[in-house]
Amino acid sequence: MESIEFVRRLDGLVYRFDPDGTFNGRPSYRRRDLDLWCRWLPDRGWCVVDADGVPDSGPLPARSRHREHPPTGPWRSWKAGRSYLYDLRRVDGEPPR
Repeated sequence: MESIEFVRRLDGLVYRFDPDGTFNGRPSYRRRDLDLWCRWLPDRGWCVVDADGVPDSGPLPARSRHREHPPTGPWRSWKAGRSYLYDLRRVDGEPPR
């Protein structure tokens, strides 16, 4: 399973997520520098969740949330009154850390 990364459109900041087993029967990815995961939740679809399981981002359009793997393309984040647009992309050729 390959890593994924979120690239913030505003400034190109990159957040890398590495494979971290499965969750709810689908791949799970953990961010390298924080306790954040990209996971599939039955009631929400694909999203990024914090250590408490609270979602704070998801793919656009929302209908792409129910694919087998996190969809590439635009994702919207929201937290503490701020929102950013990211692009999810898959990363080949680098072993997970």
